[in-house]
Amino acid sequence: MKSCTLIIPCFNEERNIEPLFDAIIEVIGDDPDWRILFVDDGSTDHTVDLVKALRGRDSRVDYLSFLRNYGHQKAILAGLRNCRTDLALTMDADLQHPPRFIPDLVQEYERSNTHVVVARRRGRQSGLIKHMVSKIFYRTFAALTGVAIIPDASDFRLYDRTAIDVLSSVVEREPFLRGLIPSLGLSMSVVPYQIAPRLHEHPSYTFRRSATMGARAFLRFSDAPAKVGFALGVLGVVLSCAQGAHYLYLRIFTDSLIPGQADLMVFLSLIASLMILLMSLILRLLGEINETLRGQPVYIVAESSVDFETETRRPEQS
Repeated sequence: MKSCTLIIPCFNEERNIEPLFDAIIEVIGDDPDWRILFVDDGSTDHTVDLVKALRGRDSRVDYLSFLRNYGHQKAILAGLRNCRTDLALTMDADLQHPPRFIPDLVQEYERSNTHVVVARRRGRQSGLIKHMVSKIFYRTFAALTGVAIIPDASDFRLYDRTAIDVLSSVVEREPFLRGLIPSLGLSMSVVPYQIAPRLHEHPSYTFRRSATMGARAFLRFSDAPAKVGFALGVLGVVLSCAQGAHYLYLRIFTDSLIPGQADLMVFLSLIASLMILLMSLILRLLGEINETLRGQPVYIVAESSVDFETETRRPEQS
């Protein structure tokens, strides 16, 4: 068995930490080849204190604590960047990714020898509307970007050293790992699992945050919005020329009076709207480029039990 680090993003999970740790220990026992890295995503409760207490009981436990809430995907990325073992396994802290399926992921990795083993949920994970929106997103994303995302795949994944190094080197202010993995050409295999009910609290990954992440993913992986804006602009120009030719014909070859300016104003408003839409897309992309060029850290670590890259450490107070 190769060494492996369990990377667990946490955000206000104080009531889940102990049950999760106990469930993990039932699976990995006292095997020294396993490490547990909790990445606290700016929790406002006692999550970090509980993780520190676990570290006092088990030296295999480490933690990173963000200065503020930066997001689930960034917490995973931070964990991968600070993984020193042969393998990394990411899972949520709310026990919806049951630790009893960890051996299944390891066995599939040993059998398939792929870069990433993805746990795929059995059955429907949420309400009908969210389930349908999710399916539409996957299909639309694949059609517009050419990057196929495994439907119903979760962040319950096993990464080999190659995948860890490749993903750690990617410079993304808003990483979308589900799209990055196939776009980089990393080989994947799938293991089915049954999602468990969330033990405590409400999910922090709301529909709004999911929609925001999906919109950003489209902007990063596809130029379809720019193409759509360009096509609408061309169509508007063609229609404008056609309408101008129509009014010119009426004035020269007929005695018909040109009607009021209402229809013209409506059309001009339409053209203006299309231009604003296109400009908003351009400005959004320029904003993303500007954020990258500013060189600010993707996340800032306030405290940790591991030695991590210095550019993400909170500046020392003088």
